[in-house]
Amino acid sequence: MKKLLTVTIIASVGLAFAEEVVNTKSWYEQDRLFNRHEDMEESGISPFLYFDSIYAANVDGGVETDDQFTAQVYAGVDLDLEKLLGFEDTVFKISMVNRQGNGIAGDVGGIYDPMCINGGPAGQVAWLYQVWVEKMFCDDWAVKLGRTSMDEDFANDDLYRYSLSTAINGPIRSMMLESPQIYSFPLALWGGRVKYSLSEEHQFQLGAYQINDSIWDDYVKGTDWSWRSDDGVTIMAQYDWTPEIFDRPSRFYFGIADSVYDYTDFDGGETSNLLRFYGHGAVEVIEGLKLFAFGAYTAQDETAAVPLQLSGGANWKGLFPCRPDDHTMAFITYAGLSDDYNDARGVDTDEEMVFELGHRVQIIPSFYIQPSVQYISTPAAAADADDALVLGAWVGAAF
Repeated sequence: MKKLLTVTIIASVGLAFAEEVVNTKSWYEQDRLFNRHEDMEESGISPFLYFDSIYAANVDGGVETDDQFTAQVYAGVDLDLEKLLGFEDTVFKISMVNRQGNGIAGDVGGIYDPMCINGGPAGQVAWLYQVWVEKMFCDDWAVKLGRTSMDEDFANDDLYRYSLSTAINGPIRSMMLESPQIYSFPLALWGGRVKYSLSEEHQFQLGAYQINDSIWDDYVKGTDWSWRSDDGVTIMAQYDWTPEIFDRPSRFYFGIADSVYDYTDFDGGETSNLLRFYGHGAVEVIEGLKLFAFGAYTAQDETAAVPLQLSGGANWKGLFPCRPDDHTMAFITYAGLSDDYNDARGVDTDEEMVFELGHRVQIIPSFYIQPSVQYISTPAAAADADDALVLGAWVGAAF
């Protein structure tokens, strides 16, 4: 009996010591939420969760000085239906997004929002975002259909995602303003695309997507899956070329967005079709330093608030040798405003320009902090707004 009691005590002490050793690890050394899902992934289930927040302050100029905090949770699961159900080369995705907080766009008075996370008119909203299935055929064809946004496949690049401002972050923003042609994360309506890979360097996509200019109001929760009589459709086509230039990766794409929809022109007339051309180029000039530029143009300035947008930037990973995983970024955007748009508002502003500098400090692989400074020249959404200076910081974590 004594021996059994002694063994029990020793075992209990050993377990307590082992648990204490585990618990004394730093927080970033602890097991992450989904670190133990190797068996789930092997069976075809891959959950994900991201948290992002932005604090920004308009410290000078604009309409008035102000500061705001916004936050976002993006979570979901990728399902490999081949592993789960035996459907060959088929994947399914479902996700949701919760946002809270209002940005400072109204305080700055610009066309673009200095904070790419915004809780919408109510200040907080949850969306059912992606609900789609994708099937591969013959190794070079892929078909996707469901609830999705255009920027998952068109008019976008990962380099855009480093900016706090919507002038860069997301798809080409001039296509989303007063007369929207496309929508982006986290807004989703019905859509689908066919992708054909001619080779490793050449790819072509063709897609069709439901559009509605009141998506924030009517479809805001993502659970209204109807197609209404006044909804329209945007047809998109894009060619991607990803060569190596001087043995370094690069990417170029060219595309069109043709929207069939009853647009109301700025002079009160109507337009039933809006066509826009867009393109992008990115080259790694030296190791870690990528330069890129993109833009969009339409001749229909009676309908489009920004007929011409040109943007560019630089992203340097490892600028400081002691911080090899950090990114240092610079961005610039030119928005050429429509004369008809200005006449309708009684505003005489030909252009708006946005400049941004930022540095992403990668604390650990799953957590970063990114201070940023933005300068908005001639904010064009508000009359007589002064040039604005915006300071901000982005915090992001992956689980």
